[in-house]
Amino acid sequence: MRSAARLLKGIFVDIYWMFRGAGIRMPPIPVNPRSILFVCKGSICRSVFAEHLASKIQDKGLVSRMKFGSAGLDVPLPISSPNDAIQCVKPFGIHLENHRSQSISLDLVKSYDMIIAMEVWQYIALQSSFGQQREKLFLLPLLGSKGPTTYSGYAAFNIQDPYGCPPSAFDECFQRISRCIEGLLIRREGLADH
Repeated sequence: MRSAARLLKGIFVDIYWMFRGAGIRMPPIPVNPRSILFVCKGSICRSVFAEHLASKIQDKGLVSRMKFGSAGLDVPLPISSPNDAIQCVKPFGIHLENHRSQSISLDLVKSYDMIIAMEVWQYIALQSSFGQQREKLFLLPLLGSKGPTTYSGYAAFNIQDPYGCPPSAFDECFQRISRCIEGLLIRREGLADH
């Protein structure tokens, strides 16, 4: 009985996101952005990983010089990344031991060319708080792939927060962010060449 209810709930969630997702409109990607700020809830897992991964890709010479940063929508005080995040990013050659979260602000938003959220609710919160900067606001799951997505329903539009979940959730989250970041930066380089 419980598995049938879970299956039915999953079907309804997928249908909801099929229609909800169709209404998400983002501005065109800037042709030559010089800076990207990644945003998540607390700036301790997803956005900081995206920042460091993008910098690492740049350090390998795969993209031209850019500034990357990270911030959170709910950061009352600067805090460090959880141990699971610290351990799960090591295979990427990233170290978060010294990271401290920072809260998003209008000054921060104004200082970046692109502001990229991980989830729809964050994208909407950014639009609500920084409506004057709407042309800078983007949703990472919709930027990382040129072709059809392998995700459906909620997952097609959201990179779920792994905080409080087992290490496998961190691994899955970071792999997804990695694919999105690589797709975004490669696409950006292609746009800059034209």
